[in-house]
Amino acid sequence: MPNRKPKRSYVLPVLTTLAVTAPLAALTLSDSVGYRPANNSDLAAVPARMAEVVMNSAPDITLPVRELTGLDLPDLHLSDLRMLPLPPSVTVPDGLTLPPGVELPDEIPLPQLNNSGPSVPARAPGQTGGSIRFAADPTQLEPGTTPDTPALAPGAIPADLVDQVGAQVKELSRDTPFSVVALTAQDLVNTKAMVRARQPNGTWGPWYETEPVDTRRTDRSTADRTAGTEPIYVGSTTAVQILVTRKDAAAAPKAPPPPSLPLADPVQPVPAAAPRSDISALAPGLTAVLIDPGRGAIDGALHDIASALPGGGPNVISRAQWGADESIRCDEPTYDDQLGGVTVHHTAGRNDYGKSESAGIVRAIYTYHARTLGWCDIGYNAMVDKYGQIFEGRAGGLDRPVQGAHAGGFNENTAGIALMGNHESETPSNIALEAVGNFIGWRTRVAGLDPKGSTTMWSEGTEFTPYAQGESVRLPVVFAHRDVGNTSCPGDAAYDMMDRIRDIAAGGGDTRQQDSATPRRSAAELAELAALTARLLTMVDDNVIARHWSERGGPDGPLGDAESEPMPAANGGQYARFTNGYVYTTADGGVFEVLGAILDRFLQLGGDGGALGLPLTNSYPVPDGLRSDFQNGSLILNELTGIVTTVLKTYNDTYEQEMRRDPAEASAPGP
Repeated sequence: MPNRKPKRSYVLPVLTTLAVTAPLAALTLSDSVGYRPANNSDLAAVPARMAEVVMNSAPDITLPVRELTGLDLPDLHLSDLRMLPLPPSVTVPDGLTLPPGVELPDEIPLPQLNNSGPSVPARAPGQTGGSIRFAADPTQLEPGTTPDTPALAPGAIPADLVDQVGAQVKELSRDTPFSVVALTAQDLVNTKAMVRARQPNGTWGPWYETEPVDTRRTDRSTADRTAGTEPIYVGSTTAVQILVTRKDAAAAPKAPPPPSLPLADPVQPVPAAAPRSDISALAPGLTAVLIDPGRGAIDGALHDIASALPGGGPNVISRAQWGADESIRCDEPTYDDQLGGVTVHHTAGRNDYGKSESAGIVRAIYTYHARTLGWCDIGYNAMVDKYGQIFEGRAGGLDRPVQGAHAGGFNENTAGIALMGNHESETPSNIALEAVGNFIGWRTRVAGLDPKGSTTMWSEGTEFTPYAQGESVRLPVVFAHRDVGNTSCPGDAAYDMMDRIRDIAAGGGDTRQQDSATPRRSAAELAELAALTARLLTMVDDNVIARHWSERGGPDGPLGDAESEPMPAANGGQYARFTNGYVYTTADGGVFEVLGAILDRFLQLGGDGGALGLPLTNSYPVPDGLRSDFQNGSLILNELTGIVTTVLKTYNDTYEQEMRRDPAEASAPGP
């Protein structure tokens, strides 16, 4: 961002040309190069990888039997049942042992493949056994019916989907892990979808409901566009299941369910009705977008290099710092004449992401907005994670009236800021609310607005807002997306916090003052820390980083608490983050610590994936300071001035060669 005030420890000169014979000690005093914030131009973009899978070509429907029945049974594919010669009835043996709390009812809804028809006796009164009849041949269905998959068990899907049986479950898998999922189609009207991911232990995680996104790049865009959902962060996985229910808008009302006893509470099959809505067909061209946001070398340390906005603003992580791939940004920013208000959003998806995952979520949303939806850039002007990290969003300048793509009908003259996560029922963290409030307070001060005041705006129309084109709307200066859009965004829990956000903004709090104090860990953070510590201690026999940390005293040693498990680094190495530094390994088994101001500079240069590569030594004393050597160069800290000097390997090699040369050879006359 322009005119940010750089932090002292990050103002570092870089030597671009050096005299071959210059003494090494003199390099630490080369401050005549001048100060500059080394936080943008030295960082490499982190491109995201994206795959698109047409749902109709995805593997066949999955029946989540465990959820449907409560029994410990594997999931089935619909095609498996179609190929099985099912008998007309299944005998229930006498004395059948059922799970606790499960009783065999007197009647069971007839079809498992057919969502219509009567109920049949499961047993005679007073008997423990009996028979259960099924529609064995899916082709022998009543006219107008289809072999739809039953809806999921109660509690698996929201109440407004319970009565819409026929939901399909498609399973998608890839060898390459991904962590963000979205859906697109020509038309998503009357389509509801949920996503869940396979966990590392092989089980399936919770269902996350998708939300439609305002898919016009600007309020003046044409209607010819891709319809899409908000991208859902599901955590790193190689497989997801997507539950899709599509209802024909012109369908006749459903008849009431038959008076049969269900196996597991209130889900009932729906009898045939003519005409019947086609709730099994997928939306035309329905496509799943699977995104791997990549790993940035400094994803876990962005809070350390974030720079303060001018005029007393909070610290913000710039686009370059979170790894924006500017090659996919296909247009220049559009500037409005002024800023009239600020819109608060949430991004939906899971809330249990780690601090080092936040940048990846931002990169994935950027890739999806810019490439899939065709917006050329990320829609939000700023984003805030649950740890209070503020990310620069749309390019063009946070202190300028850059038009975003975040609130259809009200994109002009507004700035959009999004809380990262789903806040329908979970209240944003206190530190996130403080960050949002502080950013909005700074942004409204720059624009000359009162964050607790009101404003009048004029709707640009579109189907994303209930206000007609040209209609004037009286709004708070700081308003929620739902105040102007056909959406529940930013969620009920976040909406309840809108007055608090305005109060924080009006108070002009400064997050930089909070950075100087050690934040108090929540109970959840303490539990996460304890679990991470335990995992590392169990790895001491198998992992050199865990063993090194343990031998150095573990949490009570100089490295402090663990902040990550060992993760892959460049060139076959590994690394792990700790409170007071990073520990790296090389392919040949070397273990090295990178600490303090040298670590700060190393991360700014891209860490192990940047210009210097992996560390080859721990810090060692040199005149007036410390030096660490890396694969492609060295970093030298002058402890008197706090300046860290970068020395490129080309110079190191030449210098060492010159020192090893025979003086007699150097003075010998040429041929």
